[in-house]
Amino acid sequence: MKHHIFNNLLLSIVLANGMTTLNAQDPICRQTVTGKTTTTVTITDLELSAAIDPMIYGLMLEDCNDSVVYGGIVDKDGTENNTVTKMLKDLQIPVMRWPAGTAIYDYDWKKGVGSERRPQKELIWGGYEYYTFGTDEFVEWCRKVGTQPYINIPIGNNNAFNHSVENSMEWVEYVNGDPKTPWGAYRSHNGHEEPYGVSYFCLGNENYLGNKFHKVESAEEYAGLLLLHATAIKKKWPEAKLLGVGHKGSWNKVVTDKCGPYLDFLTMHYYMTARIKDRQLQEPQLTLFAPELVEANLRHFIGSLKEYNAVFGRNETPIRLSIDEWNCRHSVFDGNKYHFTRKDARRLYDAAIMAGMLNVFIRTSPYVGMANYIFPVNSHGLVKTVGQQDAYPSACYHLYQLYRKLMTGRTVGVEVVGPGVKDLELSALRVEGDTDDSQKGRLADCCFIDAAAVTNSDGLAVALVNRSYDKAQKIKLTVPAGYRPLTVFKVSATDVCAENSADNRTLLKSGQTDMKSQSMTLHPCATAIVLFGKKQNSHSF
Repeated sequence: MKHHIFNNLLLSIVLANGMTTLNAQDPICRQTVTGKTTTTVTITDLELSAAIDPMIYGLMLEDCNDSVVYGGIVDKDGTENNTVTKMLKDLQIPVMRWPAGTAIYDYDWKKGVGSERRPQKELIWGGYEYYTFGTDEFVEWCRKVGTQPYINIPIGNNNAFNHSVENSMEWVEYVNGDPKTPWGAYRSHNGHEEPYGVSYFCLGNENYLGNKFHKVESAEEYAGLLLLHATAIKKKWPEAKLLGVGHKGSWNKVVTDKCGPYLDFLTMHYYMTARIKDRQLQEPQLTLFAPELVEANLRHFIGSLKEYNAVFGRNETPIRLSIDEWNCRHSVFDGNKYHFTRKDARRLYDAAIMAGMLNVFIRTSPYVGMANYIFPVNSHGLVKTVGQQDAYPSACYHLYQLYRKLMTGRTVGVEVVGPGVKDLELSALRVEGDTDDSQKGRLADCCFIDAAAVTNSDGLAVALVNRSYDKAQKIKLTVPAGYRPLTVFKVSATDVCAENSADNRTLLKSGQTDMKSQSMTLHPCATAIVLFGKKQNSHSF
């Protein structure tokens, strides 16, 4: 019998009034693979807990020529899709990153404010940037949806003005400056007198890769650029929350050593990758268990951040991690080869992978203080549009909705014992992004059932994901004395390839039933959240 135990890092952070304090042990998840046919999930200690930042349920907008912004949020003339807005508002999204991603390097924010808006060929992803959904429209739309706007500012080594310190300062001044300042006055002239009060700004995006607009940057080169932008912004707007580009290897240490006093987050990007043939997930184990590699990497990076925060006196306001981009990318077999596409449907197995990642963020809270799934609409999105004023929810919409409403509060320790995969090679799992060599050669025992648990004012909630592609799993839950099961919510189907479509919009949805006992069975790739309480409660949407 072999135990798969993530390191018990002394990292627990208590969140209160926007402040964080390192003061206790971090709850951990233990997995033990056995030959038994039933998985036992045990809540180990309710007193040992860590706060979950709701911003782990963030999303990201990027005009990537896949109808995310234009053809998703709005049409090319800027007319809003009201159905999409309402569906996203119902999710209570905490934060929204924009204009993204790689697209920021071909985005000129000044072309997206004022009365003159002209379409421009987009040189990163192709198609057109119409600029009808600019800074003002983004912030106003965020207010309608009920989410915090988060603006990603380009910085790079190409000496272009729109990647300069001056441009960064002008953009921040436009959204947050007093109307008496030059750019605050221009915002006021455009019909928005009061400053928007945007809190979050990222400086750069994947600068270690380079693109058509700037060359690959070393950690030292990026840190030098970041320092120029961050010091200027913090001097004028000390309340601004700044995110710097994180990566792997020694990159994070170089960036934090040079710029740490000015940073609130380091960003990380993780993409599960899936090979799809005839709608079926190929070699499913390598994708369904991929969040295990992400968690192992996060634990490794968290350890380094913990050391930095302790040495430089940042325990009260520690630098944390933002998983600024994540999802499951599909490469679909066309009869000859696999090709990447953002247009493939979100199926039940995608919801299982999404649940696995959300469990990771819950278990690594609150050092993972933000995470932004891409995208809200179309592409890999939660919502799929039909025409200009219609839309329907994907499987991932329902999964996200359950987690956002039920899996908040404080994360607690979980122990999982049951059938699974022994000696799984973590570095072989299908993850692209900021994974480094720290897990190379590492073997882990991983149960088919993945679990995370939280406590809050309503009681106790336990999230369960069946990572088996072809076998239902029997589960027995063991919780502290005094708790009893109330309700179970599921995203489940008998077919792991089940998907919603414009013609069948409710094939996959969340189901709710009373929980009569502490035992249950989960279909392959299904997810369940079980609520426990000390008193009689009713829970419904």
